[in-house]
Amino acid sequence: MAIQVAVVGCGNFARAIHLPNILKLPEYQLRLVVDADAQRARDTAEQFQVPDHSCSYDDALSNAEIDLVIICTPHNQHAQMAIQAVNAGKHVLVEKPMAMKLEELKPVVEAVRRQGVTFTVGFNRRYSELSKKAKQLLDGRKYPLLINYRMVNGIIHHPWALDPEIGGGRIISEVVHLFDFCAFMVGEEPVRIWAEGGNLTHPDIPGTIDNAAITLNFQGGSVVSITVGDLGSDRYPKERIELFSDERTIVIDDYVGLETRGFDEDLNIALPAVDKGFVQELVELADAIRRRSAAPVTEIDGARATLCAVGAMEAIRTGEVQTLDLSPYVGEK
Repeated sequence: MAIQVAVVGCGNFARAIHLPNILKLPEYQLRLVVDADAQRARDTAEQFQVPDHSCSYDDALSNAEIDLVIICTPHNQHAQMAIQAVNAGKHVLVEKPMAMKLEELKPVVEAVRRQGVTFTVGFNRRYSELSKKAKQLLDGRKYPLLINYRMVNGIIHHPWALDPEIGGGRIISEVVHLFDFCAFMVGEEPVRIWAEGGNLTHPDIPGTIDNAAITLNFQGGSVVSITVGDLGSDRYPKERIELFSDERTIVIDDYVGLETRGFDEDLNIALPAVDKGFVQELVELADAIRRRSAAPVTEIDGARATLCAVGAMEAIRTGEVQTLDLSPYVGEK
């Protein structure tokens, strides 16, 4: 039987990504869309042929036929809405970030552990075909990893995501993706973070951080350098990742190409289209729900990414290197 889904938050992302992808997958059946804007909920239900719509989140939580709640609301609502869904016994996919504040992390983790549902965060990049290939190529490495990750495009015109109170700014809104990807590649816990940057392009949004250079250090000596911002051109690829270890190089170009050097057989992979892992994320989530197991991305991964984001923003504000320790928020893994 197909997994019955409620999508909560019918903004551009849900309509462009999750809703059409769910319709493609036989593992799922869309049952309900929810949005605070009643007209948008109605229009979305009509567009995607969803049987029911509502402007009340309670309608998703109280519906015994709903198995999975996908949360695509503004970022400041994610943690509390995720806890409510988990406590209602629903499986959950919450879009990134899982939480905006450190004090929100432990309640989410404890709720998931208490209820035993399948819970995941929308860190889709690690599900990409090219990410999986890079991870495979790095298995068994002898030395630490050196990673350069660049995410730069044109000036962002989504004020709510940059609002410090609603969206959190560029680091909490987007760079959490990069923190998760790099932790996935390294396979260790981060221990220190340093960053410089600030509000370089949005003087009309006080307190936001929109551009930054970040350095992240891991337990085993791996080092990550992240450049993020919107001072570039939209006509240049947004993302490029360079991974170095054991006299070998792997480059992922905007999730459409992968090149290697230093391997017995070097690769030059070109995909027909950008693959950031959105469909595979849903496929693997369905498998985890049916097996009653943890998803590949868990609440611990969500907590780690938020910890890194808060640390980076604090480093920018204080000019001091921040120590990272996940244990107060998740306990023993």
